[in-house]
Amino acid sequence: MFSFNPNRKSVSEIYRMFNEQKLVVDDTYQRRSVWSEKDKIRLIETILLNLIIPELFFWKASTDPETGESITHIVDGQQRIKAIYSYINNEFKLKPQALLDNGIKQSYSNKFFKDLDPEDKTSFWNYQLMVIDIDPKASRKDIITMFNRLNLTDYNLNDQEKRNSMSGEFASLARELSENPIWEGYRLFTTTDIKRMKDVEFCASLLLLFRKGIIDQTDQSALNQAYEELQTGYKDAEKDKEAVLAAIDILPHFFVSDQASKFLKKKTQLYTLFSVIFYMLRKDIKVSTDHTNNLEKFIKLYSEFSNDLDLTSEINDAEKTLFDWLKKYKLASSEGLNKHTNRNIRYNVMKDFMFELSDELQKAEDSLYEKMVAANVEIVEDPEE
Repeated sequence: MFSFNPNRKSVSEIYRMFNEQKLVVDDTYQRRSVWSEKDKIRLIETILLNLIIPELFFWKASTDPETGESITHIVDGQQRIKAIYSYINNEFKLKPQALLDNGIKQSYSNKFFKDLDPEDKTSFWNYQLMVIDIDPKASRKDIITMFNRLNLTDYNLNDQEKRNSMSGEFASLARELSENPIWEGYRLFTTTDIKRMKDVEFCASLLLLFRKGIIDQTDQSALNQAYEELQTGYKDAEKDKEAVLAAIDILPHFFVSDQASKFLKKKTQLYTLFSVIFYMLRKDIKVSTDHTNNLEKFIKLYSEFSNDLDLTSEINDAEKTLFDWLKKYKLASSEGLNKHTNRNIRYNVMKDFMFELSDELQKAEDSLYEKMVAANVEIVEDPEE
């Protein structure tokens, strides 16, 4: 067993340690720190009120035997420390709509740290935080176990957060890909997604998609296996990374409209598009305006499709072919999203719409769309039928 030592440190001490990188977050096992701005503001409000915030857990992970300089890990409390650090660095102001205390609203609304009075700044620097120092003799395995235990009181770690505690080459590459600016640029993951590491999980799934093709992911076994087996000796890491980055580079070509963006922000559809993009890379198909237009037409048709539509007596054979494809895609997007069969159906339908339409089927797209729009208008006008 290892011991714990209750302690106190001022904001000034913690800021200095963090700024000098003597106090660090080990993201090889920790989950993401993604507090909303409102969360940060309310923490600062608590400090200004001189109220207690929950204790921090620190672990002195290493000490230089020559200089005595130590590196301390934040085992629990990284959100609080980063919020304090960013406020002192004037990265956000105290927006009044996020504040709860009327006195604080009157005195501090819209103030950055630089706007505080000298007396308030001094009090802020001297605010004492409760710190639990973990015995330096604790092993890294002990710390990971403790981290997981501490976070059970917040919410249970999801599968990806558990995998993140496994350091390794595959894990590192998935994290690196999740930091690509495209995800934030197109807002493909929500703040909650990022906090729960869904972006890392998606990137890990893209690596598997390139490595193994479309697979069944109705459970976590495929990802768990990759994290375990590719901890070391990941010989194809550079090739896999280049392939996923190449696919990411192609992705923006398909965000051609608000409707397309809305469709592709759904992870099921985004994964399907990546499946098609990997097909393009394998076949050395260069993205063209025709391809992007074809996908947009597919999305336009899909947005009008519903299972309530009955156009049996109104459509010709070409239109029926397209209608049946849309029906299959809809069903494969409604349940069992990660089943191998449904993933394949979505991939094949999207690919056919983008690359395989005959002249007759291309002409049928416009006429089918008009008939679906008209049928939907009739449903709205007479909802009882």
